[in-house]
Amino acid sequence: MRNFRSLVLGVVLVILSPLGWGEDVYYCVEEHSVELAPTDSGDAYELNRYKPETFTFKYEPDANRLAIKGRTWGGDELFYVVCRDCFANTGSFWAGDQDSSFVLRNGRFNYAAAYSRATRMKTGTCTKF
Repeated sequence: MRNFRSLVLGVVLVILSPLGWGEDVYYCVEEHSVELAPTDSGDAYELNRYKPETFTFKYEPDANRLAIKGRTWGGDELFYVVCRDCFANTGSFWAGDQDSSFVLRNGRFNYAAAYSRATRMKTGTCTKF
């Protein structure tokens, strides 16, 4: 069991390293990830369910944005979301633009994005490291 914990901690630290040290970094686990998108024929919509993923993010106060790192967020590149109301001292974040919104309150996050052809939604939990 001790080796397993050490392995998990090592993996988490490797995941977090691209975001930098000495800053508040959040590790997030999706519980649900779905998309409402057109069928192949394009005459109807279907609900697609995706395997939940993990991601990390940090708040960049000087730029007033969240820097998100994860396979479905931007791959190897950071994905930036501008803050509307971000309060790092309470762990409360609301960020987005005209197409999407990311909200974290009390350790739970919701993300929704509406595009011209599809809508994407994710929900889960985040823990500050």
